[in-house]
Amino acid sequence: MTSFEELNLDPEVTEALAAEGIEFPTPFQAAAIPVIARGNDLLGHAGPGAGTLVGYAAGLLSRIEGGQESPAVIVLTTGVRQARDLARSLAPIASACSIRVAALDGRWNLPQMADFLFVPSDTISALFDGTVALAHVQAVVVHDGDGLLRTTPRDRLDSLFGEWPPDTQRIICGQPFGPDLASFAAGHTKRAASVPPRRVEDGRSTKSATKGTLEVYVVDESREDTALNAVVDLLQDPVHHVVVHTASSDQAADLGDFFTLHGFHCGPVGDADNPVWLRVEGEDLPDLREHRGSVATLSYSVPSGVEALSERHPLQSPAAAIAEIRELGHLKQIASNVGLKVTRRRPPRPTRVSTQIDELGNRLNELVTSPGLTPYYLLVEALSDSFTPSEIAAAALYQLDESTTKQKRTAKPEGDPWVRLFITAGTRDEVGPGELLGAVTGESGIAGSRIGRIDVRDNHALVEVRQEDAQRIIDALNGTTLGGRAIRVDYDRARERKGGPQKGPRRKPVRG
Repeated sequence: MTSFEELNLDPEVTEALAAEGIEFPTPFQAAAIPVIARGNDLLGHAGPGAGTLVGYAAGLLSRIEGGQESPAVIVLTTGVRQARDLARSLAPIASACSIRVAALDGRWNLPQMADFLFVPSDTISALFDGTVALAHVQAVVVHDGDGLLRTTPRDRLDSLFGEWPPDTQRIICGQPFGPDLASFAAGHTKRAASVPPRRVEDGRSTKSATKGTLEVYVVDESREDTALNAVVDLLQDPVHHVVVHTASSDQAADLGDFFTLHGFHCGPVGDADNPVWLRVEGEDLPDLREHRGSVATLSYSVPSGVEALSERHPLQSPAAAIAEIRELGHLKQIASNVGLKVTRRRPPRPTRVSTQIDELGNRLNELVTSPGLTPYYLLVEALSDSFTPSEIAAAALYQLDESTTKQKRTAKPEGDPWVRLFITAGTRDEVGPGELLGAVTGESGIAGSRIGRIDVRDNHALVEVRQEDAQRIIDALNGTTLGGRAIRVDYDRARERKGGPQKGPRRKPVRG
């Protein structure tokens, strides 16, 4: 699925999500929303980054009726802060659909006025003593099952779930989805769909034995740049073709234009004349067994589930995927169920960001025992009701890095002109656009998006680059080996003599 419109949500819900800048579902949302919208029970193996709140709320907003005398949806949370934060996040979306949202805490005295009520574990007694009427409840949601079981006695939760009518929809989410939570879910759901799908034996989820590796390229500057770097890496002997799986025909067309601009021609799966084969999700995939060993596979968009992952990445082929940090948890889950071990592709050389992170790590080692940390411990303790320690630490480090970077940032001139470089390697050296792009980006560390048209001729090549990057590329490539011979790189002087724009310093003519 590429958009919320394709999930058959109520138009009001889709428009409300778009108004909040939420236009494309995460893999978890794409798989969970249709199940919930049909009224089925669901076990959501989802944690931070999966989009859990929208995953269950969007489907419920499309099917529940608000304006009753008591809540239609009860969401159980681990603490007051989490309940408030979730209610605050959902409120603008729900209000656009005429659904009222609230968190049950000391400041909320009219819970019967809420259609969507978030109930923290420490006020769960309100569901027993009549403070909250349960007559119109259509669905009950556990937002963080593992956390709820740690903060609420199991027998109390069993008793509460026994109060719901049999036809009440039950949605239980958690990550990790441990044995205790699996046992609880099995006792209080009926024919629940598992998202992503999992094999369950005796209440425990099982993983397939590892049969292969899925190498993940985490998005850095842009998804297109990351995909280009992945294709350059994958097209190494004996691999001659890469199948790139995309989510839509528009996405495939845009990606094809980007690859072609950078010297990689694209075609349909099986086209022997092109190194990159583009496939759109849902299209038939030809049998690639005759190309075994010479074809690699790359997921440009993260697969929505186990079935899609299995289809895209046959275990006998080199496999890779492009993913954002928030998508890694989902990808690891579905990969483990088909026997693929997920490994992250590390940058081949230090970058500005990685160097800063190393320096920051050294500084943290010095500060971690400092007595001045006490007020920060208190802040982290307050935030821990709603977020994991990893999320809090990552946010703090990001804020610190952003503050430092803004202080050092200088104004960047607009409209940097392109210049053309002359490289002494061509088709006679069996060098193509792909090899040149790999050499330029690999040696200089400059992103592929900053490289323009590549024109390979018989005994030389012309490469367009940003003017501000030109000298760096010249210095990095001069004297390196390409096509079995040392190469020389300089500004394209022929263009200057024809009256083109100044590309760099001219050499003074030698006088006899």
